[in-house]
Amino acid sequence: MRQMTVVLKNLRGRRVRSLLTVGGLAVAVAAVVALVGAAQCSEQAFLELYQRRGADLVVQRAGGTVQLSNGLDQTLGPRIAALPGVRVVIGSLMDMVAFEQANLFAVIVNGWPAGQSPLTEVTMVAGRRLQAGDKGKVMLGVKLAGNLEKKVGDKIDVYDEPFEVIGIFDSFSVFESGALWMLLEELQRLMDRPGQVTGYVIEVDKLNTSVDGIKRRIEALEPGLSVVPTGEFVRGIAQMRVVRSMGWVVSCVAFFVGLIGVSNTMIMSVFERRGELGTLRALGWPALRIVRLVLAETLILSLAGALLGSVAGWLILQVLATVPATAGLIDGRLAPQVVGWGFALALGVGLCGAAYPAIWAARLSPLAAMRR
Repeated sequence: MRQMTVVLKNLRGRRVRSLLTVGGLAVAVAAVVALVGAAQCSEQAFLELYQRRGADLVVQRAGGTVQLSNGLDQTLGPRIAALPGVRVVIGSLMDMVAFEQANLFAVIVNGWPAGQSPLTEVTMVAGRRLQAGDKGKVMLGVKLAGNLEKKVGDKIDVYDEPFEVIGIFDSFSVFESGALWMLLEELQRLMDRPGQVTGYVIEVDKLNTSVDGIKRRIEALEPGLSVVPTGEFVRGIAQMRVVRSMGWVVSCVAFFVGLIGVSNTMIMSVFERRGELGTLRALGWPALRIVRLVLAETLILSLAGALLGSVAGWLILQVLATVPATAGLIDGRLAPQVVGWGFALALGVGLCGAAYPAIWAARLSPLAAMRR
């Protein structure tokens, strides 16, 4: 008798239990894929934002855990730009606001100097770009404009002040498409931070100098500066670290919950089939083949749960990318390594959960098992 025939026969014979086990694993995998995928998606999108703008270094005030609360003097920008080997210096002020009537609670607000990149680089969908002297005017990313149902010429309240929407823009980055932009001096006034920026993004002329060399020169300008490469900066953002940690915590919880479910299923399956397993041993099946039989059943359940859970996790990400509350933070992309982690979780749960039942089944005495 072929081993796979026995495996499929057992799974079909206990259809409800098999489906419940697959469903439990799928829920665990979906939670991991969705949460870890959202964290990975946001981190990758944020890193891509800097990389496609040509940024090599990020300069901020050292010692803070929440980047938005730290500030640098606006006069530092020209001093950095004067350093040999610095190609571009971009300084901006950043904050987050809420539009509760639209269920938006984490909308990014950027203040840019007139005529500075990326203010001049985004694609205009409607209206015009911000210009010097544009007081009381804002530009909306296309996602934010859609969520707020605003068009050019409409009014919008920011910090309890009315602003006119003069332009709607689109960007390759979900963070920019879901953001609100105004002139730097306007945001400085609203936040009561005159002459300050949140930080500077630096593009280095790498043909004539090194990134490390520029990093040391900027740090020497004044004490208390944090100058880090863009990749290190994105990985170190406090909010990103929190979401990433939550993803791994959920993964650990899902692993142990799935482990209990799979172990229970396989123990019950082996217990109910003692007579069948004893017959197989009496027919000449070695203990190792019995172990492989139990593991094969578990792996089929695990793979089915991983596949179903990965699809469900991807669907959850697509929903998060369209829900107004998260549309400006998640673009719905799912990294292949996240799917791989979901499959590894399901397979790990299956192998660990089936280990004890498989060993127990292999140690069954054929005569005692058949007698029961």
